[in-house]
Amino acid sequence: MRRPNQERDSRLVAIVGPESSGKSTLAKELAQRYRGVWLPEYARGALPGTSYEETDVAMIAREQLARENDFCEAEPTFGVLDTDGIVLQIWFKVRFGHVPEFLLRHIASQNPREYLLTYRDLPWEPDPQRESKDDLTALFDLYETTLQAWRFDYQVVRGIGERRVKNALDLLNAQRA
Repeated sequence: MRRPNQERDSRLVAIVGPESSGKSTLAKELAQRYRGVWLPEYARGALPGTSYEETDVAMIAREQLARENDFCEAEPTFGVLDTDGIVLQIWFKVRFGHVPEFLLRHIASQNPREYLLTYRDLPWEPDPQRESKDDLTALFDLYETTLQAWRFDYQVVRGIGERRVKNALDLLNAQRA
């Protein structure tokens, strides 16, 4: 995988966190505010609901990672990932009890990025693909320990509505200061 030119003033931000924690909304807002581009979560359109097999998730993961690679190759000035390998890793771990080797290899060699971990302080909203309403605290903790295990720097985003967006902007701006 090609790494972006470190001398180039470009940023890649990955939004990760439990379901119903505002990842997609935040990704779109950040891309708009920074006049950047965002890569949507592929699984959103690929699965009709919560009935699926491991092979379905593996196909989704491969497609998401391929799209991420293409996205990074384009070297956007400001790019936002609505999901990345960390989200996929946790999905595999929680649903199937293990993580495929291809996914771990991808995460180990991925393009450098800043992580924003969305806190679970938003009201849970039903959705045909959501399946962990009662596990949001445990999922948040799993995201934190997973990011720490990979030794990825991350910031936790809290707040509701515009406050959440402002908090994310403040965190990102502080990292650049």
